[in-house]
Amino acid sequence: MQDFGSTINAPVFAISRLRMRTDGKGITTLVAFMGCPLNCKYCLNPQCHEPIYEADGTTPRKNIMLLTPQKLHELVKVDNLYFQTTGGGICFGGGEPTMYADFITEFRKICGRKWKITLETSLHCSDKVIKQLSEVVDHWIVDIKTMEPHAYARYTGKTSSVQKHLTSLQMNVPPEKVTIKVPLIPGFTDRSDLGHDIKEIVRRFNFIDIVKTRYRTENR
Repeated sequence: MQDFGSTINAPVFAISRLRMRTDGKGITTLVAFMGCPLNCKYCLNPQCHEPIYEADGTTPRKNIMLLTPQKLHELVKVDNLYFQTTGGGICFGGGEPTMYADFITEFRKICGRKWKITLETSLHCSDKVIKQLSEVVDHWIVDIKTMEPHAYARYTGKTSSVQKHLTSLQMNVPPEKVTIKVPLIPGFTDRSDLGHDIKEIVRRFNFIDIVKTRYRTENR
């Protein structure tokens, strides 16, 4: 999160409009933030790890927008009618959107409750952030990577805290507001791992919407 005085700014590398059946119910606009604490082998958006600024340290690089919540609202409100008619809204992704919890919280104050806010996240964040965002996010799409700690570390380059974070999510967010993605990761997990992960999630948590996915491997 970046906070310059009283103005919150966030680096955004993409705003994708008129998405359907991709980020939950209705027509949505995906807002993709720069930055991620993980370094996944098959990262879908590896550009999120690139430098934000030119060599001068102040000028955003080409195709990166440094936006305030108000400026983002001005850019996306063109689809207000679509959002309200279909029950859609904004999906924050990236990168890792939980890095910008204050930005998302402020954006909610500006757009009010008329738009649905969805978060597409690895949930690699603090309990404090989960609690903060639970008050403003309507739906969480959580990509757990894998429940197996060794495979998680090999794939993401980070120590797994998946169970801890899912516990925090369970304590703060109703299960109907959560979609859990359980991916098959070539070279890291197989179909039996998916089955084990799903059983573990069902046994330990009360989430009801669990989706199997498969990662693309072209980027790495």
